Amino acid sequence: MDKKREIILIIAALLLAALVGGLALLYSGEEKQNIIGKAELMIDFGDGNKRAFEGEIVENETPVDALNQASKIGNFSYKIDEKNNLSAINNFTGDKDKMWQWYLNDKKMDSLIGGIVLKSNDKILVKYE
Repeated sequence: MDKKREIILIIAALLLAALVGGLALLYSGEEKQNIIGKAELMIDFGDGNKRAFEGEIVENETPVDALNQASKIGNFSYKIDEKNNLSAINNFTGDKDKMWQWYLNDKKMDSLIGGIVLKSNDKILVKYE
């Protein structure tokens, strides 16, 4: 009887280990994304101060995604208004005289930036002007 109990305990332990291992793989964090290259993000505050960031980008990443990553690394905040425009970075808030403008590879972006997908070696400029 002790031999049977020992075998059952071993089988139960193996099943438990397999279950835990399977769950760990299933819920192992964020889904792996395909890195497609690097991009640069420059924030020009319009007063001579600039912040530069460079990092890897993944498939379907947008300029807003890049700004979000930079804000986490660079410890700054930003706001997007109800029209999906960048309305503020830290205490630099858009008004009738100045607002945040987006540039991609030196071209001003007039369309909604959320629909633009980044490519490898893109250069993003966010400028307060």
